[in-house]
Amino acid sequence: MNNEKLREKFDILLIEENPTHATLIIDLLNTVNKIKNSVITHVKSVTDALNSLKARTFSVLVLTLDSSETHAIESLSQILAESPVTPVITLATKDDDALSSKIIQTGAQDYLIKAELTGPILYRTIRHAVERKKQLTSLTLHNENLQAFARAASHDLKAPLGNIKTISQIVLEEAGTCLENPVLEMLRSLPLIANRLKKLIDDMLRFSLLGQKSLQRDHISLRSSIKIACEFLEEPMRNQNATINIGHLDDVYADVALMTTVFQNLLGNACKYVKDVAPVISINTKIEGRFVVAMVQDNGIGIPKKERQRIFEPLTRAVNASDYEGTGLGLSIVKRIIEAHQGQIWVESMPGKGSTFFFSIPQANSQSAS
Repeated sequence: MNNEKLREKFDILLIEENPTHATLIIDLLNTVNKIKNSVITHVKSVTDALNSLKARTFSVLVLTLDSSETHAIESLSQILAESPVTPVITLATKDDDALSSKIIQTGAQDYLIKAELTGPILYRTIRHAVERKKQLTSLTLHNENLQAFARAASHDLKAPLGNIKTISQIVLEEAGTCLENPVLEMLRSLPLIANRLKKLIDDMLRFSLLGQKSLQRDHISLRSSIKIACEFLEEPMRNQNATINIGHLDDVYADVALMTTVFQNLLGNACKYVKDVAPVISINTKIEGRFVVAMVQDNGIGIPKKERQRIFEPLTRAVNASDYEGTGLGLSIVKRIIEAHQGQIWVESMPGKGSTFFFSIPQANSQSAS
């Protein structure tokens, strides 16, 4: 009786075209006493598996991959699209690092080699896959709840800021001539303060939502992202009489919208953090291995050496930037975006002379793009 209670029951769907191989896999599982209460359903094709998944739920799915990489990934994608909550373990005939990486990135829990299979190995893999999927599902739900809360909080916080701006403008129009300094100046500052708070709320929401959705990567030209970023920054660039010199730019494999956000933040900072000079910004790239390294150089106030790592932390600003408007989230947003692309960001700077921000992004023809 005690042994029966210790046994785990899994509802396993096995996809194996070869009946002999299917029998061997089932026999391997049956050698493990802890899993003998489990039910194993064998189908020969992905089509049959999709029909089975429509009819009922399974604890785990074991998919045998064929020799075609494209077909293997396509089969896995079809299964995950039909039942995203079901953990999938793949069995392959050969040890292929490139294929195994793509299979895991597509969404499989594990990639095992048929020739190396034993009953205990397959049992542990199934058990761990089921547990990981439960944890991932719980974490996904938790993140979705946090995302909904962040959006609601952002909306609820911004609404009264709009009222503050409107009311202060009405008071200025109706009674401004009756007021004296410093009351008049304080009243005039309210819309500016409200705008700063709105910018902080928007940046905090953007920062909190980064990583909540998958990257929409493609082969892109950095020039197009820079162009869009400059359109967003047209007014401050014109007011500051900024000059942007664009040199050689290599194409990258990245999310174009997020790359635009990167340049919008870096160029915006380069226009903002200057003293007694018009901003001059240079942008170039170079190739290092499979990465493109972009360089954004400015003639701004520079960053003290001890601050150069800290400025990428949320809500952190360099000491010499305290007299400039900002939320302290721009560079942390940039860092998150670059790291989501498996890249890095760093800065070289000299106070009073300017800064050069470097960041790496996979090349358009790199392995990440294939």
